[in-house]
Formats: sequence, C-alpha cells, structure tokens
Amino acid sequence: MNKFILLLAAVTLPFFISAQQKIRVVQLIQNCSKGEQNAYQTIIPQATLKDVEKDWKTYIKAKSKGKVEERSGEIFIYGAVNKNIAPEGFNLFSTLLETTEGVLLTAWFMRADSVFMSRETAPDKTLAAEKYLYDFAIIEYKAAVKNELNAENKKLAALESDLKQLINDEEKASKKINENERSISRTRTEIRTNENDQRLKKDQITKQKATVESLKSTPGDAQKAAEKTLKGLENELKKLVNENERLHKQIDKAEKEIREEQRNVDRSKQDQYLKRSDIDRQKTVCKSVADKLSNIK
Repeated sequence: MNKFILLLAAVTLPFFISAQQKIRVVQLIQNCSKGEQNAYQTIIPQATLKDVEKDWKTYIKAKSKGKVEERSGEIFIYGAVNKNIAPEGFNLFSTLLETTEGVLLTAWFMRADSVFMSRETAPDKTLAAEKYLYDFAIIEYKAAVKNELNAENKKLAALESDLKQLINDEEKASKKINENERSISRTRTEIRTNENDQRLKKDQITKQKATVESLKSTPGDAQKAAEKTLKGLENELKKLVNENERLHKQIDKAEKEIREEQRNVDRSKQDQYLKRSDIDRQKTVCKSVADKLSNIK
C-alpha cells in the first residue's frame, strides 16, 4: 500500500468510525501507463470493486464516442466528455483498488495537448476534475449505503416476520388450551352421566339378582330368561365402567396437552419479548443507516 493510502486512511479514519464518511478528493503524483503524472484520488466508502468498476466504465463513457478499454489493470478512454473539464474532450486513465476502507479510485486527466491536468497546469479546471471524481464517488457511496439499508431493512422484516410467527404460535397454543378445557368440561359431564348410569345399572342388577334367586325354587324357562337378563345387565355395567375409564384417560390426555401448550405459550411470550428487543435494536440500526444515507452530499 503506497504512502498516500496510509495518509488517506489516517485522515479519513474518524469518518469511518462515524456513521457517515466524508468523501475527499486529493491530488498526488502516481505512476500510470504514461509514466509518473499528477493524479486525482479518492476512496469510495463501503463500495465493492465489482460494482464500482462496472459503474465507472459507464460513467466515463457518458456522451463520448470513445471506447472504454482496459489494459494491465488500467481503465482508460480517449475522448472522454465533460464540458467543465475540457470542452474539446480529454483522455482519462484510471485504476481501481479494493481496500479495507473502500474502493480507491485514481484518475489521470490528459488534455488534448497531452499535458496532464493539475493545479499547476490547469488551475481553472482542477476543481472540475475533482468534482468529476467527487460526484461519481457520491453516487457509488449512496448506492452502497442504499444496499446496506436494504439489507438492514430485510433483517428488520425477517425479525418482524419471526415475531408474527411467535404471536401466531401463542394464539394457536392458547386456542388448543381452550379447546382442551372445553373438551374436559364436556367429558366431565359425560363422566357424571356415566356414573349415574352405573348406579342405575347396579340397582337393576341387584333387583335382577333377587329375581333370579326367587326363581331357583322353580327351575325352568323363566329362570333361564332371568339369568340371561342379569348377564346382559352385568355386561352393560362392564361397558359403562370401561367407558368411564376411557373418559378419565381422555381427560388425562387433554390435561397433559394443556400443560404442554401452556409451556409453549410461556416460551412464545419469552421469545416475543426477546424478539421485540431485537426489533427495537434493528430499527435503531435502520434509522442510523437511513440518516447516514440522507447525509451523504
């Protein structure tokens, strides 16, 4: 890394620490394909080499009939057009280098008389050359920050979607709890009915046993019919007992599901609390990036 990059990094470091970084264009002597010449240089914060290179070629090609070429890492065009720099056109040579601070753009402006532009050779045009680079750097910096803002907004949207899902999960769990509670209430009503039916059935069995006992002294068809009726009543009682057991197991299952769903509700509420904290932090990040974008000038 040359001395200028180190110097530029030192000068701009406070701006990189802050939210919005200042674009600076400086002049220095640098080597290009035409030898050691005066150059204009700036760092485009947050930008990537791939994006800048594509946009830079489009930028220098604007309104020009010349062809943008690239050789040995140098991007150049003969006959670039910018009336503020040179109404008759100029030749532009440039290099792009990706650094930890951003993309370092170096440009050499050569007039029609083959003299490279500088404060000394063209004091009235050097500000236009600096603005030419500055305007491009601003465009690219804004594009990079817009991409950053889009990425942060996507993170926010994802967090809000997660929160919505957690709320839906809580509502589903609460709905399941309510359904099970209503089911338990209905089942308990069925159990009371079942137990009442068992009592009635036991009374019928007791009476039928007495009938069977009374017919033992006169064996015959009447006794057999009474015994058959008794057996039928006992089978019906057995079914009622089994049904009662099934209903109690149904309640046990519903109560277990209620406990599980209540844990889901509690977990969802805790997760919602944490997710809302994440959302608040992300909203702060998004606002910070949005403010940074609006302050790029």
